[in-house]
Amino acid sequence: MSPKESTVISTEGQTAPPRADFAPRATDQPVRLVILDEDPILRAGIRAILDSYAQIEIVADFGSARQASSRAPQTRPDVLLVGGDCLKDRAGTALHDQVTTGRRPAVVTLMQPDDAVTLRKAVKYAVRGFVDRNTSQRDLGTAVLEAHGGRTYLSASIAEVLVAWMADGIRREHLSLPQVEDVLTERELEVLEALGHGITNTAIAHRLHVQEATVRSHVYHILTKLNLRTRTEAVLLGHSYANRRPALRPPS
Repeated sequence: MSPKESTVISTEGQTAPPRADFAPRATDQPVRLVILDEDPILRAGIRAILDSYAQIEIVADFGSARQASSRAPQTRPDVLLVGGDCLKDRAGTALHDQVTTGRRPAVVTLMQPDDAVTLRKAVKYAVRGFVDRNTSQRDLGTAVLEAHGGRTYLSASIAEVLVAWMADGIRREHLSLPQVEDVLTERELEVLEALGHGITNTAIAHRLHVQEATVRSHVYHILTKLNLRTRTEAVLLGHSYANRRPALRPPS
């Protein structure tokens, strides 16, 4: 991956998807966005960047996660754009509750790529967009729109850090890629590799000539067998797995 490229990953088929009554808004309506960051200057800068996007409507901004948790639900946001610092303190727990119950807006976070604490919090809270503060002017709008569309967006610098973190976690847990091959079935390995190439469930089903529900079942078993919490973790592991098998290439 070029250092200037960002990564978009399909996250369809999560084990706990949003309820149907809180599905993404129709594509002809703007994405309703709430901004959460402690720095008022940064919030103003984010507004300046995103005001040029006709597809995005900024409905509110807040200076603390506690304030957002009590007031954001009334704005019915589709996406929450959260500064990394707001994920670090205990108020971030309130944000997590907001995201995992009720309306379930997608979450995008703005962070420094070398901020390990924020990175771990973001993965734990199932954040869908990881934007490097240093490239936010270029990445921010795309991240919001991709997260709303059910995909995970990673600024290039953060993608590199996440992959390295996953590789380190695998080493710490003494789970090598050959051991992954021992744990998963041949079909599950095919799905894992496809995930690593960023392929959607629909495309995987077409490639393997199976029903999409079967692919979702394989993804669930991959997460369970490898003790992974989110599909994003499976994608990153699949990326490492695919790169260790150079003879295999992404399908056309």
